[in-house]
Amino acid sequence: MFILSALLSMVCVFGAANAWEPKCDSAGFQIIPKPDCSGYYLCVFGKPVPMPNCPPGSIFSNSANVCVPENSIYNDCKDDNSDRPIIPDLGPLTIEEQCQINSNALIPHPTECQAYYNCSMVYKYIPRYFEQHLMECPYPEYFNAETKQCEHFENVKCGIRQAFVNGCDYKRYRCPFSNCIPCHVRMPSCEGKEDGINVYESRLWSPYYVICYKGRFVSSGVCKGDSKGRTQFFHPDKNQCVPLDEIPREHGGEMPDCVGKKDGNYPYDFGGCDSFAVCKDGQFLNAVHCNAGEVFDTFVGKCELKEKACGPCGGLINC
Repeated sequence: MFILSALLSMVCVFGAANAWEPKCDSAGFQIIPKPDCSGYYLCVFGKPVPMPNCPPGSIFSNSANVCVPENSIYNDCKDDNSDRPIIPDLGPLTIEEQCQINSNALIPHPTECQAYYNCSMVYKYIPRYFEQHLMECPYPEYFNAETKQCEHFENVKCGIRQAFVNGCDYKRYRCPFSNCIPCHVRMPSCEGKEDGINVYESRLWSPYYVICYKGRFVSSGVCKGDSKGRTQFFHPDKNQCVPLDEIPREHGGEMPDCVGKKDGNYPYDFGGCDSFAVCKDGQFLNAVHCNAGEVFDTFVGKCELKEKACGPCGGLINC
């Protein structure tokens, strides 16, 4: 009763100085901003009580229900027709208190751009890493504090909220139990990588690669067979799909072994008559493919027509 008496006394003090008075919608707790954004009214038992104005240099935020710096991005007073983004913090009220005021409110997370609170979402069992009412946009979207919805990351101004680039920083993609596939395997990082095709860090020397855009993981892909139908792996140094004869054997490939061999051309260890390996300084330099109808002649070390070639691939018997 003492608090009520004190609040009602304030009505008398401030009432004369304020010609406009709001109407309380109910007998419950309610905050009503003043039209000029200089402060607010507090509804107590259905009666509007004018509270002290915001300090000099600040203005009342209609969405966050707190005083904010007048020239900051948090100023959402419509009197100045500003198009600055509304990025309110939680203010002095807890999320539960704000949800009690508006059960359908969508409240941006104060520090993370992809997260927000949906007061209409009430968890019976709160997911791991989450809290009551907390939700997240799908990667790589962010929550737009102006439109109150998830949008493409390029269309959202995060302000002071942290904008995660790596999808594994989103709570929704973390492992909810101990034996799940780690997030970095399911959603590899593209931070620091160029737009387009890049190496799949957790699947090196395999057919898999990732597609990146502005440091964000877009999708993964698989190398297809080359023009001759040969299996290809993604080469992390060349940053492209290459045939197995260009993949080192220790990484599952069929690259010719040139160690200890003189410079020259050699047949493939794994067979194949229409191409040969070029060795130089004990290293595999490259592969050369014969023209149609030609095979590798092991005696002359180059491609010849099959009927004129010697060796296991040629058509000549006496060489």
